Amino acid sequence: MLTMRTITDGTGVEWTVFEVRRDGQTTDQWSYLPEEFGDGWLCFESKYSKRRLTPIPDDWEQLDRNDLVRMLSRAAPVRRPQSSADSRSTAE
Repeated sequence: MLTMRTITDGTGVEWTVFEVRRDGQTTDQWSYLPEEFGDGWLCFESKYSKRRLTPIPDDWEQLDRNDLVRMLSRAAPVRRPQSSADSRSTAE
């Protein structure tokens, strides 16, 4: 069962927190990721950005909001590729 939590950081941004695991998929599907993400990561996602934390803390589901916000500050930002529509609008 997928556990999802919602937290709000100190600036008022709401984040959804959940685990991402391979679940028997081949490593080729994640070949674009650095090796340390091979066993999965804790994903922090807001409407503004996404971050990954690895390794996944064993007890993250039971941690309080403050602990999760501290983990959020240590999580690596995910760079989202710019779509061609975004490229056109910034070039105009």
